[in-house]
Amino acid sequence: MVESYATVINNLSVPGRIELMERLLKSLKRESEESLLPEDEFIPEKTAEQIISELRESRSFGKTRVIMPL
Repeated sequence: MVESYATVINNLSVPGRIELMERLLKSLKRESEESLLPEDEFIPEKTAEQIISELRESRSFGKTRVIMPL
């Protein structure tokens, strides 16, 4: 596919190639701007240490397990 485009580009005049390059650059800039995170992206209210502490406290290893007698 790239080879096909290269053949077409080689047949363009110099001003045509310049215009094509400008359009490609605009397209790339637009795509990179769209991929940026929005300013209102999620920001946690708690610190990483608080979240880790809450997760550790919520663990219930063996606390809720009841073994029924046979």
